[in-house]
Amino acid sequence: MATLLSSPPSPCCETKTAALRGRIIDDPGALESLVPAWRRLVERCAWRNPCYEPEFLIPLLKHRSETSARLLVVEGTRANGDKPEIYGVMPLVKQAFYRLPIHCVHAWRPDEAFDSTPLLDADCAGEALAAIFASLSENGVRLMAFDTVSAAPEFDQVLRSTAVQNRLSIFNRDRFSRAAVEPGGDAEVYLRQCMSKNRRKKARKLLTRLQGEGEVAFQHSGGTEDLHQWAHQFVDLEASGWKGREGTALACRSQSLAFFLEMVDRFGQQDSIRFGRLTLDGTPIAMLVDLHSGGHVSGYKTAYDERFAEFSPGFLLELQNVHWLHQSGCAVCDSCTDPNNALINSLYAERLAFQSIVIGLETKMNGAVTTLLPLMQKCVRFAKGCYSGRTGQLANV
Repeated sequence: MATLLSSPPSPCCETKTAALRGRIIDDPGALESLVPAWRRLVERCAWRNPCYEPEFLIPLLKHRSETSARLLVVEGTRANGDKPEIYGVMPLVKQAFYRLPIHCVHAWRPDEAFDSTPLLDADCAGEALAAIFASLSENGVRLMAFDTVSAAPEFDQVLRSTAVQNRLSIFNRDRFSRAAVEPGGDAEVYLRQCMSKNRRKKARKLLTRLQGEGEVAFQHSGGTEDLHQWAHQFVDLEASGWKGREGTALACRSQSLAFFLEMVDRFGQQDSIRFGRLTLDGTPIAMLVDLHSGGHVSGYKTAYDERFAEFSPGFLLELQNVHWLHQSGCAVCDSCTDPNNALINSLYAERLAFQSIVIGLETKMNGAVTTLLPLMQKCVRFAKGCYSGRTGQLANV
């Protein structure tokens, strides 16, 4: 669905505060100097996104050397001070949209990331977002695409209000939700509301059967204690399963491994990462990694030992994690899983809304955004459907 947002005439991408300006940084080595101001932005940002925090993004940009991603920062000076501050952060990558000969950029969300919501100062989120659009427009960008950006009412209102003020149009490509936990009260009460009596009974039987195989323990990392050991255990466990066989495990790619280990170290210094594991006779048979940002937790990665699949160790660990989340005092945990993940959907009662959108950064792009892009999406989906049907027919010949 495409939306043409109208308002009284105003200059394209004009910001309410002229002091806010976007700056595109090409050199990953220059990012370290921004970390103090970047961290201050994280503490006052309107919507948390660990993927765009310095502990995640700097090692990702450093070790994904093949990428053309760059960082756009919105800078300005507060009225009561002379020290420059950062009011917005968003990594970008140049990428064509439906192969159109139009300069288009995407909010960078590689496989390692799970969210493309920009970091915006809570006190001037609209102005910071307008500065992002203005900076891109000044650099000749005509389309801005977000894949998996928050559709929470608060963010969506800022996004669309900013577009209204600048007479820009939005093409709504997709909308979906991910399972989430909003802890409150007792974990057992929460699980009784989410799971059927038979499902809870099955979980108890699985745990009892596993305990018959040896000594079982649920363990949670605390603070910065020996995170390297936890990280390497996770890497080894992940590589032992299907991801290792398919070559997608962290250990299979040197760049991915280097990114992960540095990310763990950086988040560890901020006390913002937690590992959980289920062990059998001291050996991990299921592990998970959670990233913490304020009261927001992101379920980043999971892995389990397939030799113990009959005991569903990943399921048992996720159940225990619900208890840990309730104990942590967090406000919400984003599962970061596929919207159709049946296991997590059965454990996490709440949902977080996300969307994929394209924004025209000039008023003269409104026609293309409201008419051409929706038509092209329909054609692509129709072609994929025909190809899929044809493939199925040939398979049955």
